[in-house]
Amino acid sequence: MQIERVPFSGYPKLRRLMETGEPVCVTFEIEEGDTRERFREVVPASGSVPVQETVPAQETVPAQETVPIQETVPIQETVPVQKAVPKKKVTGKGSEELPEKSGFLFCELVQKARMGEKFRISGQNCSPGDYVLGLSEENPAEYYLKSGRYRDTQAAEKAALSLPRLKRKFCSVVVEPLSLNKGNFDVLILFLKPEKAMRIVQANAYSEGKRTVMDTMGAASICGDCTVLALEKGMSLSFGCKGSRKHSRYEDFEVPLGIAFEKVEEIEEGLSKLPETMC
Repeated sequence: MQIERVPFSGYPKLRRLMETGEPVCVTFEIEEGDTRERFREVVPASGSVPVQETVPAQETVPAQETVPIQETVPIQETVPVQKAVPKKKVTGKGSEELPEKSGFLFCELVQKARMGEKFRISGQNCSPGDYVLGLSEENPAEYYLKSGRYRDTQAAEKAALSLPRLKRKFCSVVVEPLSLNKGNFDVLILFLKPEKAMRIVQANAYSEGKRTVMDTMGAASICGDCTVLALEKGMSLSFGCKGSRKHSRYEDFEVPLGIAFEKVEEIEEGLSKLPETMC
């Protein structure tokens, strides 16, 4: 059943920080049409925690009358679905339709989504990105060494092994502008001028006075810094990387920043309380 979508009008303060395009929502699906609750709560990194212990069906995943499931449909081959757990659908996609691997790089997809396009994919076309997103076990050390960005093999290997990696499994990724999202995603990615990025750092400090710690090395910026690290740490600021700036062509004066879903509301509230910047 196709669910009618309406423009999502949330987070007006965050929206206004971007001067070109709009914030981008990234959602990882662990099963056809599943949403972030299942990705974040049902599937642990180790894969050893049973579904019923982490997500009681009757409490955290209420059934929706409009999207019923058959009792015999499994979440995964090894984890049977509880009868009361619904399976949510992605708009316009049948439950049996598998998304294709995209010919674009992940950072290109994010940039296109920023300008209004929507994608649902099972993979992307960047080898370091595959490693970061957990789609490949082959680290990009050799590629990094050949690029000339590191002094020797040891430095390239250390850089590759220090990349953040998505530890949880998924079957598809939805990349879409915030206006097409229904308020349910994993990471929100913005492209900002430094002064606007400062506002988010200040909003992060508003409630508890905490500092924002940067963790970046100018590599795998959109997939690693702004997606995986944002999921792990709540928020992650980057200066971009050679690949994302070359292929997705965001402006030289823009810095990308990722915010995990759980932290977006806090940042939005902080922005609403901050005094305006005096110029």
